[in-house]
Amino acid sequence: MNDKIWDVVIVGGGPAGCSAAIVLARSNRRVIIIDEGHQRNIRSHGMRNYLTRDGIIPPEYLNHAHKELEGYGIELVNSRVTQAQKLADKGFKLTDKDNNTYLCRRVLLATGVSDNVPDIPGFYEGWGTSVFHCPFCDGWECKDKTIGLYANKINGYGMTLLLRQLSCNIILFTDGAKYLRPKQKVHLESCKIDVVSKKLERLVYDDSNHMTHVALQNGEQIPCDVMFVNHGHKVNDELLKQLGCNCTKKGAALTNRKQQTSISGVYVAGDASYDMHFVIVAAAEGTKAAVAIHNDLLTTDNLRF
Repeated sequence: MNDKIWDVVIVGGGPAGCSAAIVLARSNRRVIIIDEGHQRNIRSHGMRNYLTRDGIIPPEYLNHAHKELEGYGIELVNSRVTQAQKLADKGFKLTDKDNNTYLCRRVLLATGVSDNVPDIPGFYEGWGTSVFHCPFCDGWECKDKTIGLYANKINGYGMTLLLRQLSCNIILFTDGAKYLRPKQKVHLESCKIDVVSKKLERLVYDDSNHMTHVALQNGEQIPCDVMFVNHGHKVNDELLKQLGCNCTKKGAALTNRKQQTSISGVYVAGDASYDMHFVIVAAAEGTKAAVAIHNDLLTTDNLRF
């Protein structure tokens, strides 16, 4: 066991975790980040909606972030936390996959979510380059192209209208699902949006890895340049459950305006909370959480000098 007691252990080294770490370190807090490096957007062709960083690829963004962390002496451990326990003295003990333990006074969970990628050939292969989940993040780069939307388990009506703002060539693929209400069908038809209910076989790419068409199980081939997916995601909520935090039905942490959960001393920032999923929002939540944690710790600090 590592007997060192950290002020804060941050689980997750994406925008939320790194932003929180900087604020805490600049407040002279002993902080460590434990992260396995599986960020949700790691395969994206570029981050968007983040002023001064438009188009930067996620690995490059993280490299910049980690260099800044190093400048403040913040330790970054490449591992995955598998267990989290609240101790009787109001502190916490975290254990990683290699059975290393970390004692701390407060915990910030920035564990994010994992997207549900349809189990159809071509979706995973094109994820982040030709297959996307967020029109706000990747829609502009697809403007005026033939855009497909795969929505089988979730009604794709709303996202289809978002995409229609970007192109006049929109195709909704329901993959056999029949969820559209009559009024929705009429509206989509009036917007000249095609609805394909037949089952998909695969997404097809050319030698340059550009999508060319969608192959259906009946042999049809439908031209398509890019594909958006409305297939939901899974909150990485294992540690939230272990600590007993209140969550929504979908697993997102319920927090107050300071990012604190229902469990005293446990904070959540980023996509694992119930707010919208933007990189810049995650970073802002990390900053909010860091300030709240620092102020919370002030009431129980043993001054070091």
